Amino acid sequence: MKWLKESNRWKHLVGILVVSMFGTLLMGIGCIGGMEFKDVHHANGDSKPIRQWDWSAWDWLDCAAGLLGGLIGQDIQLLIILLIVNL
Repeated sequence: MKWLKESNRWKHLVGILVVSMFGTLLMGIGCIGGMEFKDVHHANGDSKPIRQWDWSAWDWLDCAAGLLGGLIGQDIQLLIILLIVNL
């Protein structure tokens, strides 16, 4: 779990968990892309046109943390729905 403490991965996990809990996993995946897009855009502190971006700044571990949070959030949503339906 050391990789989760690096960078801002825990923010990706928690943020997408909340999005997926109140929305859907697909909505969370869209937000993961947006968060990474923003991180790449501001990687060097300047806003360059897309053609000049350094795409090596794309962090796949941030995406993995977000996906893990999305899966957990969707599971929590399903458990809540199952509890409501079975009452």
